[in-house]
Amino acid sequence: MRWLNSLTVRLTGTLILAVILVFGLTAVLQIMLQQRFGRRCGELNGIALSEGLFGALHSTMLANRRHELEQSVSKIQQHAPNLRIRIFDKDGEIAISSQPGEVGQRLPTEHDLCRECHTQRPPKAYLPPDRRTRNIEVGGHAAVGILRPITNEPGCSGADCHAHPAKQRLLGLLDTTFVMTPAAQALVETRSLMIAASVTALVIVILVVVLLIRREVRRPVLGLANTMQAIGEGNYGARFEEPHAAEFSRVGKALNRMAQQLERANAELTNWAQTLEHRIEKKTAELKRAQQRVIRIERMAALGKLAAVVAHEINNPLASVLTYSKLLRRRLEQRPQLMEAWEDGAQILDAIADESKRCGGIVSSLLSFARGTGSGGGVADVNDAVARAAFLLKHQLSVAGIEAKLELAEQLPQAACNADQLQQALLALYVNAVDAMPEGGILTVRTRLADREHVEIDVRDTGCGMSAGVQERMLEPFFTTKNSEDSKGLGLGLAVVDSIVQENDGLLSADSKIGSGTTFTIRLPTKLQEA
Repeated sequence: MRWLNSLTVRLTGTLILAVILVFGLTAVLQIMLQQRFGRRCGELNGIALSEGLFGALHSTMLANRRHELEQSVSKIQQHAPNLRIRIFDKDGEIAISSQPGEVGQRLPTEHDLCRECHTQRPPKAYLPPDRRTRNIEVGGHAAVGILRPITNEPGCSGADCHAHPAKQRLLGLLDTTFVMTPAAQALVETRSLMIAASVTALVIVILVVVLLIRREVRRPVLGLANTMQAIGEGNYGARFEEPHAAEFSRVGKALNRMAQQLERANAELTNWAQTLEHRIEKKTAELKRAQQRVIRIERMAALGKLAAVVAHEINNPLASVLTYSKLLRRRLEQRPQLMEAWEDGAQILDAIADESKRCGGIVSSLLSFARGTGSGGGVADVNDAVARAAFLLKHQLSVAGIEAKLELAEQLPQAACNADQLQQALLALYVNAVDAMPEGGILTVRTRLADREHVEIDVRDTGCGMSAGVQERMLEPFFTTKNSEDSKGLGLGLAVVDSIVQENDGLLSADSKIGSGTTFTIRLPTKLQEA
């Protein structure tokens, strides 16, 4: 039953009730005024009729021709059945009547017909016209009674036929009763027509009120409600655009302004949320990289300490083995008879020396990892470092069937890093690229200015590439995918490169796919940034 509490129902119901009340009261008042007007018209017409009858019968009464007077009254009754005429004498007795049965009757002075004059002593001989009428009922029908006193006029008191003393003022009374049956019927018909007209007008007014309220109130209110509901549900583009009355238009414009402000505020909040989300993602990535960097540093530090201890303990025995093997080789060469007796002795000693050198190389790598790469700082010519590292591996690249392409940017600013460390890192990446292309390929090294504050070095090979799992672990110390029997498969190359880049406030990244080669990118700050 929520619709009973709606603005349309309440406003329409109130207006309809008010219209019904106004129309009802107006109709009742009109009917009452019409009845009063009808009665007044009947009274005035009755007075005029009474005076007309008195004038018509005056000469007959003056001549005292009773029989002729009775005939005149009888003819009037025949032609006007709704008209009743009675003539009273001075003693209150009915002398002539249109109803023969009433002749000779006397009315008491308490009768309503007599009371008007006989309330005073002596009785009134003259009634003003506005006091001569009375509303009565005859046979259940409304009627108007008119009293016409018959006074002793000079022509009457001086007549030869029936002289009256001049002092006698009242000679009789003419009582005319007009039964208003046709007028009552006309009044009923008029009343019915008025009621029908009022009901029709009421219905028309109600329909007009309902239509106006639906159009001018309900529609704009629903439009405003729908617009506000849409805005509340998040549709800030909703607008109230229907043309309505000035008041609703003002409310609609205010609502549209509010919606526009909310839309702008929501857009700003969305942008801020996206910016904040992007910043959070960026900071999270940076934090993750920092955590990984700390973990790698801690791991490398622990492994470095272990490697330093192991290298220190192994290096001296290996040096002794190498020295003694070379000493035995020289002594064996000095004694030919022993060489002949020990046919493969020289080969065995050479193998011992070679293996000792290989172990020495491994120990040297461990010592380099344990000691770190040295302190950062200084400035380096990036193009020069790239070219020198390529020159050092020129013979190895040629033997491996690898073509080196150097794409060096001109007027490249110096990098804020240690030149020797940068060359060492590039050599490690070159060697790693050579190992990734056993069947030959192309090694492309490109330098460029990333922005005003950073330079970048791309080292790209056309090798087999790395899987996602390998890329996740490639910077871990001692992790390698190379043959464990090869001395270059220790797994410290990329770890050392990453350590060098981080020590110089740079960033090492890799982009690789299986079968598409690998690109390592070194990002270093420029000297301009440091300044």
